[in-house]
Amino acid sequence: MTNKEEFPNFTGDWIYASRPDYGINDVKYYTSNPNPIFKKEFVSNNNENIYLKIACLGYYIIHINDQRVGNFELNNDWTDFSKRIYFDIYDISKYLQKGSNKIEIELGNGMFNPSPLRLFGKYNLRDELPRIGDPTFVLNLIQNGQVLLSTNKKWHCQSGKIKMNNLYLGEHVDYTNINDNETLVEEKPINKQDQNHMVRSFIPKITRHQTVNPKSIINTTDGFIIDFGETISGFFHAKIDGCNNQEIIFDYSETKNSEGLDFETSYAGNIGDVPGVSGGPGSPQKAIQEDIIICRDGIQKFQNKFCYHSFRYVFVKGIEEEKLTDINAIYVHTDLKSTGYIEIDNEFYSKLFDAGMRTKLNNVHSIFEDCARERLSYGGDIVALANSNLYSFDLKNFYKKVIDDFVIEQTEKGGIPETAPYIGIQTNGTGDGEGPILWQLVLPYILNKYYQFYGDKKFLTKYYQAAKNQYDYLMSFKITDLATKCIGDHGSVLVKDFYDETPDKLFVGYCTILSFSILMEKLAKILNKGKDTEIIRKQLTSIKKEIEGRFKNSDGTFGKGTQTSLAFSLLLNLNTEKNLTSALLNRISKDKGIFTTGIFGTAIMYRVLHESGNDEVVANWLKQKSSMSFYNMLKNGNQVLSELFNGKYYSANHAMFSSYIQWYYEALGGIQNLSSSVGFSDIRIAPYFDQSINQMKCNIKTIHGDIDVN
Repeated sequence: MTNKEEFPNFTGDWIYASRPDYGINDVKYYTSNPNPIFKKEFVSNNNENIYLKIACLGYYIIHINDQRVGNFELNNDWTDFSKRIYFDIYDISKYLQKGSNKIEIELGNGMFNPSPLRLFGKYNLRDELPRIGDPTFVLNLIQNGQVLLSTNKKWHCQSGKIKMNNLYLGEHVDYTNINDNETLVEEKPINKQDQNHMVRSFIPKITRHQTVNPKSIINTTDGFIIDFGETISGFFHAKIDGCNNQEIIFDYSETKNSEGLDFETSYAGNIGDVPGVSGGPGSPQKAIQEDIIICRDGIQKFQNKFCYHSFRYVFVKGIEEEKLTDINAIYVHTDLKSTGYIEIDNEFYSKLFDAGMRTKLNNVHSIFEDCARERLSYGGDIVALANSNLYSFDLKNFYKKVIDDFVIEQTEKGGIPETAPYIGIQTNGTGDGEGPILWQLVLPYILNKYYQFYGDKKFLTKYYQAAKNQYDYLMSFKITDLATKCIGDHGSVLVKDFYDETPDKLFVGYCTILSFSILMEKLAKILNKGKDTEIIRKQLTSIKKEIEGRFKNSDGTFGKGTQTSLAFSLLLNLNTEKNLTSALLNRISKDKGIFTTGIFGTAIMYRVLHESGNDEVVANWLKQKSSMSFYNMLKNGNQVLSELFNGKYYSANHAMFSSYIQWYYEALGGIQNLSSSVGFSDIRIAPYFDQSINQMKCNIKTIHGDIDVN
């Protein structure tokens, strides 16, 4: 049952609990923010084909007759709620009984009711997000197209046991709360605008995955540290034998040093990490991911509901070790189905592959996030990781949401934001609400990649005009001005300080403009936009001449001769492959085999070095053991990637350098989906035989079937 007649528009109202007093500047959010539970009894004697349709702003959990409906976590999908609202439909027939039934909806804040914490000391999501409020939902029970039950003021509401829940900071749970005092139910009619913004959720849901048991427990003077032996994004679970009003604190950390736990890599929004950066009134001085439990007498089970943590270690205070049992950690992330499989008998290659895949999944929760301390969807990261992600996962539906998230945030002028949803960050962007151009590249780039891997022309048709509007807007700038609206090759080891320029920054800006033209010309040709194709080709030719005149050196290279400039030059065919490849190999040799590129240049390096037959250079980079290496990155045993190879103020669970996964499939596996492909139609099989590997198995599932190389 999926058609509109069987599932009509919502009737009834949004309902929510009477808002607590958060005080001036919302400072009481951190201490007085109980979650609501809504209840309703209803009678049903014919329980066949009864469906529940729900839209929620915030997170929700459904129980019917004390049975949980669905196995989803952190639901509903985050987006810009002022422009898009996702709803879900469940067949609930099996949960119902003849006669009296009861339904219970428990809500959490999610990103709809964010804390007033100022990320990086700047961005208060309560101010930056266009639509926030107390978690609310609208619900219908439907049978054969008829609405049997709707949400309204007649529902009952109680405060839950969760006193405070925040996606970044954690949960404060009071098990002494008996849950028998009703609070007021507020209602607000669902208006036409909300109805128009409604879309049924279509991406894979966030679910629980692997459960991990502790590897060791370390006692300290203040408490004890649980070490899970790997970095997990997900829930913590434990059975607590507590006393009435006993307070227990769980602090979560990704890393440890000689002095103890190092919380700096996971402080929410860098609060507590960067000197002088404050989270604002009422916020913690150090924004540690922390759960606080108030116990009742006896046994109680704790597991996160409305937040997830990024952690390897849990520091436990307020209880003896023997009183905490059944301890485990649970991976929780969007249920992306694997489309790629690699098995290699080289131990380090296998460890590096697993770390990349683990880090990718650790940072996907209805959006592609960068890391747990930010949890934002950056267009630049999505571009840099697109190839490695597309070989690894089925993203046919997920990318539809990614593109929609960016397009609904498109400004009237045509630019798109640095992150979607937009939360105020626009580093060196083209205008208000708009990101830097390499981050804006996400729109035409992902549209092209989608066609290359899935061959869906309808998807391109739907979003072509948005991409064309963006392109026309960007091309209205003087090229000399537009090229400066660029952060450049972010993440390079050559950058010693946050404010240092990235390698060949201006040249990369010009290359990005050229990339827009190349990508838009492809889209126009695919969709038979003859006039557009002709105009774009002329602009493309003009930009290329501008680059040659401004940046070409006497030896045929471009810019300052960095690895970044050479990688971009090769990708964009700015000179002969032989000439540029030779210069790139010389540069890498002078840099002692270390890739000094940032996240964009590094992803390009894996492609151009494979295509030119220089895979041994990549292999030497991946396996080398200098201080600027993956080997050094993984030697702490966390089994995930860090944000950077050097520097400070970086995350220890960040996927932005996991683009080497692309090289695993294309070089070690030998399977390359060519840029000319329409849904994986054109394949190049060219494996690289690394002498340190004796056996290798590679499988990629495409829309046409499986490809196996052994």
